[in-house]
Amino acid sequence: MLKFALDASSLSLVMCGALLLGLAGTAQAKSPPAVTQLVTLDPTASELPESITTDDDGHVFFSLVNGQVRELLPNNSTLTIATVPVPAGGSMTGIKVGPDGLIYTTTAGFSADPPAAFVWRTDPATGIVEQFAALDPNGFPNDMAFEDDGSFFVTDSFLGILYHIDGNGTATVAVSDPLLRGNPADPGFPTHDFGANGIAWDHTKQNLYVGVTDFGRIVRIPYSCWGLGKPKVFAESPQLRGIDGIALDRSGTVYAAINTQNLIATVDRKGRISVYTQSSLFDSPSAIAFGTAHGDRKTAYITNFAISSVLSGLTPHPAILAMPVPVPGADLD
Repeated sequence: MLKFALDASSLSLVMCGALLLGLAGTAQAKSPPAVTQLVTLDPTASELPESITTDDDGHVFFSLVNGQVRELLPNNSTLTIATVPVPAGGSMTGIKVGPDGLIYTTTAGFSADPPAAFVWRTDPATGIVEQFAALDPNGFPNDMAFEDDGSFFVTDSFLGILYHIDGNGTATVAVSDPLLRGNPADPGFPTHDFGANGIAWDHTKQNLYVGVTDFGRIVRIPYSCWGLGKPKVFAESPQLRGIDGIALDRSGTVYAAINTQNLIATVDRKGRISVYTQSSLFDSPSAIAFGTAHGDRKTAYITNFAISSVLSGLTPHPAILAMPVPVPGADLD
């Protein structure tokens, strides 16, 4: 999915330094945008949407914990592309489209037995699914960010690490740092401590941003011709506690789905935090992706994971939502 234009790639090769760390502040959004519910899903069939993504041709795909990969169609109906064989006790988590046009998804579980920590690859034209990579069964692989050559990084929320997975499906630990770990003493979710979660590139592919759920933290990791640099805190605040999926616009603003607080936050290039919207339609928003089709580039798509309602015994409202944004998302090609 994340294929970058020649000028951006060339820039990332010659720019070998990181941006200066901004000091975090807080602010309030002036006027909340209107949030629209596009698709209602069935929680009794485990239709809980954990992640959402777009490709550079304007398609919108999302993952359900039951293993279904679905496409959101222009008329707001959905099409099931494939069903990933989720291991017993596990669920499907992240979804991204690779530069090869194939759909990559992660699965994870709360137990190492049976193993559930895998990356899967789906051909959207045929619906054929194959296991692409096997990861540490004690971990919880979550979100992904692709490099130009088709290799990619995967966050692991339990282990607090970033994997790097090459084109052959071979996984190595790319980053292991205390800033990416969860907080067992005060977890953001009642089920388990969660560290590294959502991950996204900036527009020029000079930095990776990673949300750390328990600490309400966004970590920035510089990326250059020498690879990944040292992680640093970009923003941290109680306003970000429960952070899940993230995405960046072309100006460098981070949009963050704050799962446990039912809001979307933004963090500007200086690390200043704003509540973008706290819609009454939200039910554990977990992921955000910018539209890429003509006329759709100032739309952000959001998943209502509804997991907090499920765990607390309330009526869950899993759904796909949309809201307007002032600046298009970071380029995918």
